[in-house]
Amino acid sequence: MNAKDKILNFLMKNKGSTPTQRELQKEVLPELNEDQVKELLYQIIDYKSNLIKVYNEYTSGLLPVQYTGLIDEFLSNGGFAKIRFDLREQSKITEEKETLEIQNLELQNENLEYQKTIRNKEEQIRSLTRDNLRLGNWDIRFRWYFTAISFLIGIIVKHFISK
Repeated sequence: MNAKDKILNFLMKNKGSTPTQRELQKEVLPELNEDQVKELLYQIIDYKSNLIKVYNEYTSGLLPVQYTGLIDEFLSNGGFAKIRFDLREQSKITEEKETLEIQNLELQNENLEYQKTIRNKEEQIRSLTRDNLRLGNWDIRFRWYFTAISFLIGIIVKHFISK
């Protein structure tokens, strides 16, 4: 049980009393000083102003508080310990979500780079295919020229041999 829940629990057990931070410090939280207890009271008030009844602060700096019926339900629902636990859980979820988002962005970046390399490879394939077709065309032309020249040489040689 945390310090704020201890204060609320004390107020619930002492419903008719109106303790100040000095009495709460002595009875409930002796490890803290009066100013720290007063700060805890202000934190309770800031969280839910009608959770405890607060009287005007004395000129001596003492802050009297009193039990309200809302404390029972608040503590039975887990009190400030549950709020703290829920905040930690929410923080873990948020942290995990941010980690997953970062991983997702990294994977998307890797995917984009992979697609970029695929496009580059496809462009290289197109370029090589085009070069291969040109070479193939030259090869075909060269064979036709070679065949035509061989035919002409054959005719000329036959003509000279037959004379």
